[in-house]
Amino acid sequence: MKKLTLILPFLFILIAQIVFGQDKKTEKLKLEAGFDLATTYLWRGFEFGNGPVVQPWAKLGYKGFAAGVWGTTNFTGDSKEVDLYLNYSFGNFTLSFIDLFSMGIEGLDQNFFNFSSDISSHVAELGLSYGGSEKFPLTVSGGVLLYGQSLDPKVSDPAKLNHSTYFEVGYPGTIEDYTYSVFAGFVPTESSFYQTDGFSFINVGFKVGKSIAINDHFSIPTNFTLATSPERKTVCLAVMCSF
Repeated sequence: MKKLTLILPFLFILIAQIVFGQDKKTEKLKLEAGFDLATTYLWRGFEFGNGPVVQPWAKLGYKGFAAGVWGTTNFTGDSKEVDLYLNYSFGNFTLSFIDLFSMGIEGLDQNFFNFSSDISSHVAELGLSYGGSEKFPLTVSGGVLLYGQSLDPKVSDPAKLNHSTYFEVGYPGTIEDYTYSVFAGFVPTESSFYQTDGFSFINVGFKVGKSIAINDHFSIPTNFTLATSPERKTVCLAVMCSF
């Protein structure tokens, strides 16, 4: 895993060379940045940290490629995360690689450049998603964890990586000025990472979105999410505003 310390920086440099080297016309590049404010950090049926969070992000895109960074921190500073990702979109599909670095987890090394599987705070996922179409109006996504043994050991043998997987199916739509999505996420096997003993639904709920107009030139996209975990018997509620 130590090789990943060198591989990841060179991987992002390679993507940058592809983006900037193939065409000098900057209008073909798309740079975006912003931040979200949320009442709580929800992810796949889990609620992290205490209280509201701010989640900054930045993304550079070129044709079907995208490289970006996303982070989250609560206002007390005891829950932080920084994620780096690479995406490639083709048609309605998106292939993605994301490295999640969670800070403050007891017993794990906080050194960002330490990828040693037994003490690293990193965990990475390779995923594929389908954005839906008129003929097949469902969104489908799935991902498998590639490394991060300290966060994803096998339940039966903690010395080995479990390669936990997660799948989610959603049905999106619109009603007047609102968008919505009903979703169900599940884990097919036992997983210490997702806290399951076998096949389990861990993220079932719905999301409603609307852009709130402040004036004729400015509006704030707002999302309301209700997520339940039948496996853990929990319910989470969050409101997010994007800027």
